[in-house]
Amino acid sequence: MTTRRASNDRESALIDATLTCIAREGISAATVRNIAGYAGVTNGLIRFYFKSKDGILRAAYQSFLEHLFEAAHGAIDGSYLSAAERLERYLLANLSPPIVTSQSLLLWANFLPLAHRDEAMADIRRHWYARTTEAFRDLIHEALAEHGLTPDDNELRRLSVAVNGLIDGLWIEGALSAESLDVQEFQAIGLDAASRLLGVPVSRTAAS
Repeated sequence: MTTRRASNDRESALIDATLTCIAREGISAATVRNIAGYAGVTNGLIRFYFKSKDGILRAAYQSFLEHLFEAAHGAIDGSYLSAAERLERYLLANLSPPIVTSQSLLLWANFLPLAHRDEAMADIRRHWYARTTEAFRDLIHEALAEHGLTPDDNELRRLSVAVNGLIDGLWIEGALSAESLDVQEFQAIGLDAASRLLGVPVSRTAAS
């Protein structure tokens, strides 16, 4: 158990070093040698855990998208919340750090070309996009049901894609303007826009 934990910790440290390297220097600089320098280890140790540069880049992309998903999903833990409150918290989490940061945007932009060229990277992107859209679908379905609305599956899919796209656009805008951003105003804009898309209030601000 101790050996396994140490191995997992070492893998996580190598992945963190990869993400730091990419955020600071770009994806083209993420060579095994350069990543090893950031991690303070030998090239051989990286190849021991990940076999190749492609292996560690795929692991880093998986970790990055999983971290963003969990940061938002963790905000809706707790059965005591109403459906509208869960949707509001999920939206707010997606419009807050650690999701809305310049580093997250830099990493996303650097990984994007690989996610279109490399099928394994594309599979990772599709998986986490599907998880996020599914989360929005379930939350929207529950929130609409509280208002007596029962859209069919096609309408739910349309709404979940629309809200996810809205949040993605605001995420880019927020990350680009992070230094001058009024976070509360930014979040209020997002909640108001989501309320208009869904046709029901998703927060006390939107309802007023």
